[in-house]
Amino acid sequence: MDILRMEDIGFRYDGNSHRVLKDISFSVKKGDFIVVMGDSGSGKSTLLRLLKKELVPNGEMTGSIYFNQRLLSDLLDEETAAKIGYVMQDPEAQIVTDKVWSELAFGLENLGLPREIIRSRIGEMANYFGIHHWYHKDVSELSGGQKQLLNLAAVLVMQPEIVILDEPTAQLDPIASLDFLRTINRINKELNTTIIIAEHDLEEVFGMADQLLLLRKEKSSIMGTPFELIETLLTSESGEENLPSIIRLHHLFELNTPYPLTISEGIRETHSFFEGKKLPNQSNEIVRRSQVERKIAVSLKHVSFKYSRLDEDVLNDVSLTINQGEIFTILGGNGSGKSTLIKVMSGLIVPYQGQIKLNNKKIKNKVKDYGHEIAYLPQQPVSMFIEETVRDDYYSFLTVMKQTNIEEKIANVVKLLGIEQLIEQHPYDLSGGESQLVALGKVLLLEPNILFLDEPTKGIDTKNKKKIANLLKELAKNGKTIIVVTHDISLSASISDRCGLFFDRQMISISDPETFFSNNYFYTTPINKMLKNYFPKIITFDQAKEQWRSLQKGSEINE
Repeated sequence: MDILRMEDIGFRYDGNSHRVLKDISFSVKKGDFIVVMGDSGSGKSTLLRLLKKELVPNGEMTGSIYFNQRLLSDLLDEETAAKIGYVMQDPEAQIVTDKVWSELAFGLENLGLPREIIRSRIGEMANYFGIHHWYHKDVSELSGGQKQLLNLAAVLVMQPEIVILDEPTAQLDPIASLDFLRTINRINKELNTTIIIAEHDLEEVFGMADQLLLLRKEKSSIMGTPFELIETLLTSESGEENLPSIIRLHHLFELNTPYPLTISEGIRETHSFFEGKKLPNQSNEIVRRSQVERKIAVSLKHVSFKYSRLDEDVLNDVSLTINQGEIFTILGGNGSGKSTLIKVMSGLIVPYQGQIKLNNKKIKNKVKDYGHEIAYLPQQPVSMFIEETVRDDYYSFLTVMKQTNIEEKIANVVKLLGIEQLIEQHPYDLSGGESQLVALGKVLLLEPNILFLDEPTKGIDTKNKKKIANLLKELAKNGKTIIVVTHDISLSASISDRCGLFFDRQMISISDPETFFSNNYFYTTPINKMLKNYFPKIITFDQAKEQWRSLQKGSEINE
């Protein structure tokens, strides 16, 4: 029996003639694991919010939604609150209390449940998730991964029949993300809880799905099993890029075995494929843009920082140099201090110890001394916008900065990022990925020499992520220096000249990406995990593709 059914759903936001959703129909059975995928702006978040009465956006909806054979709109608020759980993208946005225990109790108390039932449910949930170890902590003390786990537990303690998750791992580091997704899968399998999750990064979640719903702009949606979606995407224009690396690698090797759906299956498959074959000696050298004799763009010497006198150091004796024209990416766990580091680098906050130079000039009076030399993209880009449309905001910003040729500069950025359809929209009406794109556009308006980017591809689809990666590489080629904080391992592997891990208040393991990722077990790419035993320095699909073509051309694979 269907637990959820959507019939001919369409949706248009107030003040917008464009329909975000059109003629969407699908059904979900009890215990299904459904993955919603699609480009940024295809309507994933809108669709999910329509399933939660309290979160339905302002606008006009057509069609009908049924939950357990009843119209969703007919359900009482307390019914939907208890039976349909929702986990948001931003871990901070959903938490409403200051203590872990009170967050777990909040929803149950609002339902008016007896005290003994509340304690019983919380006790069970805290032990199931291992929350009992930090049950009495302040929420402010938790990492991003712990906060998102708390959000999930606070939803599940209500004993919902469906849990809806809108890109829940977008702000989590790779290890926390993997742990979170495996927890979701465990809940689905052990409790038979129906899961509907929207995700851009399909590497892990693709193989967990019973069905996938592909939303496409200006085209009809497609729903099917993982194997059905694989065939659909492989035969569509640019569709292959939306598939996980394991499937793309299988397709590249033209194997006749069933497609692997998990990384462990992919590792076993590559082992079977290459085992016993004589492979040529491989060079460990990767051709990179030379960093020799480049001027230093950013220099930190013995820098330490803490937010107040009584706090512990967030940065401790950090020394680092970054060259002009270099792309340097910073990886690390949630709450490790990565964002603090680039705020200190850019002059937004001042360390209590050490020296920072940008283009050989000491930071003295924060960013105002540097004019248009530097630009900073924050983690929450929507905070950058104050006008009614993106275009108006760009224009206002350039006017305040006393720029000339304003229209030309706006047109150049719009064309560069391909955001023609977004420029006249209200910034708050954009999807998470679209917000990232227009915010990056605002950062680029002044043509800065040094860019500090905090999670620039968060919530962005594969196509636009590739566009941003190519843009950053082109900017670096033209002499711009780019420092990126990211949880996106694949992005770091594809764009970095050097990268490093921020751990225990310092930068460690700084090296070229091939060395960095090939030396890691967990902080590495799916491609490297699958090929590590045979091609240890291969860390991206493009590198694997180039290596494979070289082997084929030279007939270098032999039994």
